[in-house]
Formats: sequence, structure tokens, C-alpha cells
Amino acid sequence: MSKNSKPLIRLEGIQQAFQNRVILDVDQLEIEQGKLTLLSGANGAGKTSLMRVMAGLTKPDQGRMWYRDEAVSFGKQGLEFRRKVSMLQQEPYLFSGSVLKQVCYGLIARSLTQGMEHKALKSLESLGCMGLAMRHTRQLSGGEKKRVALASLLTLDSELLLLDEPTAQVDQESSEKILELIQIQLDSGKTLVISTHQPEWAKPLKPRICLLEYGRIASDTLWN
Repeated sequence: MSKNSKPLIRLEGIQQAFQNRVILDVDQLEIEQGKLTLLSGANGAGKTSLMRVMAGLTKPDQGRMWYRDEAVSFGKQGLEFRRKVSMLQQEPYLFSGSVLKQVCYGLIARSLTQGMEHKALKSLESLGCMGLAMRHTRQLSGGEKKRVALASLLTLDSELLLLDEPTAQVDQESSEKILELIQIQLDSGKTLVISTHQPEWAKPLKPRICLLEYGRIASDTLWN
């Protein structure tokens, strides 16, 4: 991280166990605002678990997290923080109904209904999915589902985007659209954290890459 910048997210002493096995043991991690950080590592390295902590969805057994130097609460007290963050699950769940309804759902849940259809269509267009707006979510391919789920996140205009394996099991067209969209978000000043076990696809974005092994950060480098 550059000397003059402050981290958007800061984690210290994060530990989490599952079935008597330590799945996270992160001494310290800072996520710089407006930058792309890749969490890489093999399946089971702890990438998704770490992202769920960053999203405020999972409270760690030990440790603390700060957002803009303010301590983050988990559970009901952390609702305000969670509304500043959007997370794309590796296998996103879509509701039954039209794609347009799906993309509008988050705005409705947050009572941001003014101009919501315009925002939803604009997000779909940015991912090359405008033609899917009236299609039922059950009719989508795997790549289309992931692009529609990502469009749903974009309508919320969150400051921090957490994307869990966004290009896994998608076709080449979807992968290229997602890569293009990530660059657009970075250009607009958004902060992104992306997990992937195959980081090569993101090399054109020149990300910072944190390699996780057995829940620990084994290396932290800039990929130029």
C-alpha cells in the first residue's frame, strides 16, 4: 500500500475454526481504497472464508476489522456496514422470476426504488445482458447467471465489491465481459477484492495478489 493512503479495510488477528480445524489465521491485512486485490490459492485455502469476514457475513472467532478506521460490528449491529459492501457468491442464488426483477431486488430491499428499472437495465447493458431482461432466471446458462448476479450488485453502487471466483465455470464471452466490467469499476474508484484459484485471467489488471495457504497469507505482492 502506498505511504500516503489509508486502507479501506483493515483486519488484525483474524482467526476462525471449523470442526476443530483452523481455516483462517490472518495476522494483518489491509485493503487499499480504489485498488484491486486478488486472493489466490488452492481450493480450501480460506479465500471464501476471508471474503465472508470482509463482507460482515461471518464473525471470526478472534480478531477485529476496521472500515475507514471505524471498528466493524457483526450481526444486527453491522447492518449499516454490510450495506456498504456487495459480495458475489461463487454460485449465486437467483430468485424465480424475470432477470429484470432479479436485478431490481437489491434496490427494493434497500428502499431505493426511484429509477430502479433504469439502473437495472443500465447494469445489464454494461455486462452485455440487456437481451436477457425479460427472460426467466431458470432459463439462464451458468455464465449468464453469474453476469446477471453481478449486474444485481452493480445497481447498489457499493464502495467495496467482493467477487468470489467470478470467472469460474463461465464461457469465454462472459469472462471477457467480467474482466472489462472490473476495469470499469476500478476506473470509477471502486475497491475490489476477488478470489480466484487461477489468477492468470486478471493479469491485465495488474492487481495486488495475496496467496493464501491453509488459511494464512503466504505472500503479498504486486503483479506488474
